[in-house]
Amino acid sequence: MQRPRPEINGQKITHEYLESLFEEECEWAFRFIQHEVAAIIKAMDIPDPFITRDGHRFSSLEAFCLLCARLRMGEDQYSLSTKYGRSQAAISQITNELAVWMEWRWEHLLGWDEDGIMHPNRLLEYAAAFHGFGVPSATIIALIDVTIRATCRPSFLQELAYTGYKKVHGMKFQALTVPNGLVAHLAGPYRAPQNDMGIYAESKLEQMMLEKAIQPGSSPEDPPERRYFQIYGDSAYGLSPVMISPYMAIGELTPAQKEWNKAMGQVRISVEHSFGLVSQQWPFMNCVQKQKIWGTRCGTFYKVAVLLTNAKSCLRPNQTAVRYNCMPPSLEEYFHH
Repeated sequence: MQRPRPEINGQKITHEYLESLFEEECEWAFRFIQHEVAAIIKAMDIPDPFITRDGHRFSSLEAFCLLCARLRMGEDQYSLSTKYGRSQAAISQITNELAVWMEWRWEHLLGWDEDGIMHPNRLLEYAAAFHGFGVPSATIIALIDVTIRATCRPSFLQELAYTGYKKVHGMKFQALTVPNGLVAHLAGPYRAPQNDMGIYAESKLEQMMLEKAIQPGSSPEDPPERRYFQIYGDSAYGLSPVMISPYMAIGELTPAQKEWNKAMGQVRISVEHSFGLVSQQWPFMNCVQKQKIWGTRCGTFYKVAVLLTNAKSCLRPNQTAVRYNCMPPSLEEYFHH
């Protein structure tokens, strides 16, 4: 006999309420099922209770679920208020303040986390995974690209947010995707009109890799391909000791160069899959009318969406991890102190 469905309208989010949901309902509402919610709250060490600046008091469970519900759909806060028995003001404060807390507490995971997913041993693992899939080079560890997140037209300084290429207002983020399916490095937000190479220079990623992406056992006298690991990007990025891009020529490419470009083109799509996964999991980020550069924390929300997507990929490996047979770390390993 099926258990009765719980009443949705005005229902406070508690452990009992989550347990009363079917797994499909819980995932539809919050993107995670019941035991995953508990595991992420514990791994992220969310304060319990979480008290907003105006004194609204939330359990860590309610705070986390409300943030997920906010990112899960493009509905307004009135709709969330009628569903989950909290005022619009309280929901606004908890979603904003918890997102800020998550960014402050865990943003280092989206930098070059050499104690975690960018540890030298893991870099060897990534290079081997790509090479085993068919990448010609045995030293490529990640794929790089930039995404633009569309926003409302700002009321002032519009030229900083408008890109004539895409004909939208927005902001840009630069990401590195590794073969276990995680976004290992996220830089931004940057101005929308800025090109990819300008963002790469401003992010100082190259300097960071020259310091940290060094192959074990190499020496300073070794050539770049034996000294450093590399990342792969499109032709806009050019070449450097830590960057590889496709062969370009004024005339016809040689058959070997064409074959190399073809092999690399088969893996580069994985970084686009990472961007797509964030947008698919958290549709609120696609609601242009709710992304206001001077009015909402759209940059913070995107970083939090990436962290939550990485968390879900740790719990359930995504298509990129399966494709390269490179499994992500456990949730506890990823959210390390």
